[in-house]
This record gives sequence, structure tokens and C-alpha cells, in this order.
Amino acid sequence: MPDQNMLLLTIVTESVLEDTLIDEIMALGARGYTITDARGRGTHGLRSGRWSVSSNIKIEVVGDAALVQRIVERLQAQYERDYGLLMFTCPVELQN
Repeated sequence: MPDQNMLLLTIVTESVLEDTLIDEIMALGARGYTITDARGRGTHGLRSGRWSVSSNIKIEVVGDAALVQRIVERLQAQYERDYGLLMFTCPVELQN
């Protein structure tokens, strides 16, 4: 796998979407994901993470460009209008 072109997709969104997005991401072909709690400030305002209604999560998925594009397109279409959603990618080189 180290020689494949892979991307790391990072999704920062509202924690209320966690279970739904996990189902979506796995159904689209992801083999796994990592979720962490996230706090910060951005275009959707301050997210302290102290109250579960306003908390954010960061979901990370490693996959090829086709997988990442499927996930991004689905999440944009289904959730971007009604929820705080930030997605970005960067190239990664797997070491194992």
C-alpha cells in the first residue's frame, strides 16, 4: 500500500451527526475512520465543546481519490446546508 496515491479526508462537523456520518462513510466504501472531539472557532462561530449540543467532532478517513470524492459529494448534498461542515484533504503516504 505505501506506493498508492492516498488522501486523508478530514471532516469537522457537529457531534450530533456522528452516528449518521459513520453509517454514510462506511456505506460509501471506507474501510475505517478515526473520530476525535474538536473545539475551535470558525465561520460557524465558537464551538467550546463544553455542551454536547454545540460540540464538534473531527472524522478522518484515508482512501483513494474516488472514495474521498464520493464521501465529500454525499456529505455536501445531504448535510452542508443544515449543519456546520468543513472538509479538507491532504495527500498521505501510508507506512504500513
